[in-house]
Amino acid sequence: MTPSLKATLTTLALAACVAAAPSRMASRQVLSGHGTLSAPTSGLVVAQGSSFPFAFQDSNWCEDGYSTITVWLTENAPTASSLNGTTGQLLDGQFIHYFGQYLIPNFGLPALSGTTPPPSTLVLPTLSSDVTTGDEIYLAVVETGTNCPPGLHVPPQYEITSLPVVIG
Repeated sequence: MTPSLKATLTTLALAACVAAAPSRMASRQVLSGHGTLSAPTSGLVVAQGSSFPFAFQDSNWCEDGYSTITVWLTENAPTASSLNGTTGQLLDGQFIHYFGQYLIPNFGLPALSGTTPPPSTLVLPTLSSDVTTGDEIYLAVVETGTNCPPGLHVPPQYEITSLPVVIG
């Protein structure tokens, strides 16, 4: 094989490998409504300072061993544009309270030491004077999928689920 033919074939082979490899700059996806909020019920009336039931069934669409969720209160129904596409966090001004980050074990795995599983109840905090009795607010859950599909180094993907509750 001549040196120029060998160089051309090597270049073509490398170009094919690069084209077939996933991009490290692949875009993150924000999906809507895959996990299920089974508690509270939609439209539940909750007084500020009172606890209310909380139950979220993750969709685990990436088949992760553990699913990270964050839980928020918002004044309006959140959408994909409410999220920072890099971090999966709600943007400043898009939420009125952050309950926290929780880790859901999947496939019967035990809870990881040092992590917090989702609580069975949350407490509606005392909110600003902009939100009053009778107002509808939204409980929002953002689920993070990582390593989806496995082994391809795709950035985290997010899905957001919400439902309205009424301040009593």
